[in-house]
Amino acid sequence: MDSLGVDLKLFIAQIVNFALFFFIFKKFIAKPFANFLSDEAKKDKDKDKMLNELKTKEENMIASQNKAKAQMKKELDMAIKKSKEEALTFKKTLIADAKIEAEKLVEKAKKQIEVEKSQADREIKKKIIDLSTMIVDQGLEKYLDKNSMKEINKNILKNLPKNIN
Repeated sequence: MDSLGVDLKLFIAQIVNFALFFFIFKKFIAKPFANFLSDEAKKDKDKDKMLNELKTKEENMIASQNKAKAQMKKELDMAIKKSKEEALTFKKTLIADAKIEAEKLVEKAKKQIEVEKSQADREIKKKIIDLSTMIVDQGLEKYLDKNSMKEINKNILKNLPKNIN
């Protein structure tokens, strides 16, 4: 092989060096690097899996939040409706109570007016009687004496109707 310019010892040394390099490379570099790459690939798969799970959980959580919001809105609408109904019922009750109270006040006022009217009538009648008596006294004073005037007044008062209102 000398004629080709290849030194056999050097060639064998290079083959041995290559075999040692290949063995060392395979054992200490290629295998750990392959393990590192497979670990990284596994980590990437786990990350993707976790991301998918997180996305799913997030979507589920958003869906449950939307569902909870819808439920809360429905409950709020029901509560508002119930409050309106209660307010309307309370309003009707207040109006009915106010009407009853107004009727009582009107009735009380009518009774008070009747009482005042009857008192005014009595006072007017008393004043009319007193005025009539005074007129009769003054008119007859010149013509009659005191005893005959008393007798006439007694007779007039006796003959008055009994149920003068």
